[in-house]
Amino acid sequence: MSKRCICSLITTFIALLSTASHAHAAQLADLQPGRNFPEAVNAFGTGRAENLDVGDIDNDGDYDVAVANGGDGAAQDNKVFVNLGGAQAGTLGTFADESSTRFAGVTTDTSRDIEFVDLENDGDLDVFVSNRGTVANGGEVCRAYTNHGGAQGGAIGFFSETTDSFWGTLVSIPPSDEHGVVDGMGPFRFYSTDADFADLDDDGDLDLYLTNPGPIHNGTRDSLIFLNDGAGTFHELWPWADAAADTTLRSIDTDLADLDGDFDIDVFASNLGQSRVFRNNLNGAPGSTTPFTDMTQTALIDTGSQVQGNNTYEVELGDLDGDGDFDALMLNYSGIGGGNLERLLLNGTGITFSKQDQAVVGDPEIDENEADFFDFDSDGDLDMFVTNFVGTNWLYTNGAAQGLSVSNGLLHRNDSALTLAPWPELPSSGNHNQSLDADLADMDNDGDPDILLSNDLNQNNRYYENVLGVPDPFAPQFALFTVQLDKNDGSDTVLHTRATDNAPIYLTTYYDARLIYTVDGGQERCVRMAPQGGMQYRGVIPGEVVGEIAYRFEVTDDNGNTGVSPTTVYTQSGGVPGGLQSLSCGTPGVNGVPHLEASGALTPGSPTQYVLRDAAPNADAILFASVTSMHIPFKQGTLYAFPVHTLLNRSTDAGGLDHIAFRWPAMGSFASGRTIYTQYGIQDATNPSGVSLSNAVLATVP
Repeated sequence: MSKRCICSLITTFIALLSTASHAHAAQLADLQPGRNFPEAVNAFGTGRAENLDVGDIDNDGDYDVAVANGGDGAAQDNKVFVNLGGAQAGTLGTFADESSTRFAGVTTDTSRDIEFVDLENDGDLDVFVSNRGTVANGGEVCRAYTNHGGAQGGAIGFFSETTDSFWGTLVSIPPSDEHGVVDGMGPFRFYSTDADFADLDDDGDLDLYLTNPGPIHNGTRDSLIFLNDGAGTFHELWPWADAAADTTLRSIDTDLADLDGDFDIDVFASNLGQSRVFRNNLNGAPGSTTPFTDMTQTALIDTGSQVQGNNTYEVELGDLDGDGDFDALMLNYSGIGGGNLERLLLNGTGITFSKQDQAVVGDPEIDENEADFFDFDSDGDLDMFVTNFVGTNWLYTNGAAQGLSVSNGLLHRNDSALTLAPWPELPSSGNHNQSLDADLADMDNDGDPDILLSNDLNQNNRYYENVLGVPDPFAPQFALFTVQLDKNDGSDTVLHTRATDNAPIYLTTYYDARLIYTVDGGQERCVRMAPQGGMQYRGVIPGEVVGEIAYRFEVTDDNGNTGVSPTTVYTQSGGVPGGLQSLSCGTPGVNGVPHLEASGALTPGSPTQYVLRDAAPNADAILFASVTSMHIPFKQGTLYAFPVHTLLNRSTDAGGLDHIAFRWPAMGSFASGRTIYTQYGIQDATNPSGVSLSNAVLATVP
């Protein structure tokens, strides 16, 4: 072939490459041109800020912030910053340090992690703090703080320490580490860097996985699991893993989610050595003899996904390829020497992960500390924000929505020098500190996610407001849900669903999830589903409900997008009257549809509680009660508790909650088979009738 022909072929080939490159660049066109995050505001103080968390502590419809300070330095105060929108009647997305009042008397600690979590299922967020301590002091106690609202009947959004009652029965803790333990129950010293809450035993409340890398991260202490008794006391599960498992991990971070699609919550622990995966057996995995099984060999090592470094501070779970399961982004997982290359581990069949060396494009190969998935350009896929221990924090754009796949590069670092993601949206100021953690959430309620950044070395913490964002139009999708078969044993029907969304995994705990069902084609009934962690929710249809039952799931995200699952139909028989069930769905108000939950055995002297959630704040309310039900039209809804036998004047608190706790009366007028119907009416100007109704609850004495 002549040189001219060769040159012609090369020219043609280069032209084709150029065309292909331009096609890829066009696929990742920026939906939000310009700098999306221009603000670098010192919104959350200064300190050795190891971690922050977002949650609505006063139930006023906006996210507040907690900051864990101290870390590996001297002890410092942890902080609470209140969003000045909502009940504060100020500007959304601006914050005030109210630690001196809301966190009054909080102990100064060397804290590594802080979590908002509803410990006792009373409808408000409590706080848990992981403390590491030092070699000199033998570790520190991890602490719990209970919100005064809900069951406490006080001012919502204010906290008191309840550490002593938080810790229940201890099993593996040596006496030398105990700290005020009485009768085998109480707090202890630990070297914790991370706490994660999820419903590990599938009983409707959130349990605790607690990391313990040991002094100087030497992996000499076990990570631990504690199960919630339902009232907010946590009892140690030990041994929690099979005898061959390594639980003395140098683990800095853990994520909890259902990794294999069987509706129980598994454990993925990052490690400064080989990261670990544990399968949950608590709900009867075939052949299981221990609560959890170490699956690391088959999940990671046998697939060639073992670690090639020793700096894996973080694992972040999310559905990066859109197939409905959880993939794992591992920080500093591969590479020569320190191994500071990020790697995406793609979820396969069962619990197996394959390492995708080409999935993250433009990795600068420096020491990153933490990663979060979020959809900053509102195109439906999960982009990524990475904090760097030393250097610059980066955005990575996911190209899945534009047709890219894992095999041709999925996550592209936003840098003006790169072809596919050349837009450096982050501000140039305040983005080069020693950053340890970020949370991504819509702090100003404008429909797009903002960035909150915590920095070490007493540097300013930052709030980057997304000012050019496109509101998120994508509703949660139902990747997995229970398909119930006919049953005749009269048992409760426990149903689960996983609703994936283009949002960080930790925010989905706050979504409104409901199980809606009908019996023999009758009126719809609503059950609030409990968040289980890992984008999963749990709801129960009582066993005494008999007939043809048609059910579906509905999950609403922070931006009001509601996903609706397909409907499943099954027949239930054999139920015996007794227990509690929801009878309707209520009518909407300022916080959506108020929901009434009741719990208790309904036996003489047994503890019983009625909890009203999502009602108008500081509103007059009436609890209607009746021993029969004619369910008449009332205030543009249906009143089931009619004719009214009695009524109770109530009021909601600043978070839209009302909580009634009592002991079930002795037999007599409450004889077996007796029915009691209850339902709330709440003053609410946003409802055209001026009143919103809760669902009705039927109590049938067993």
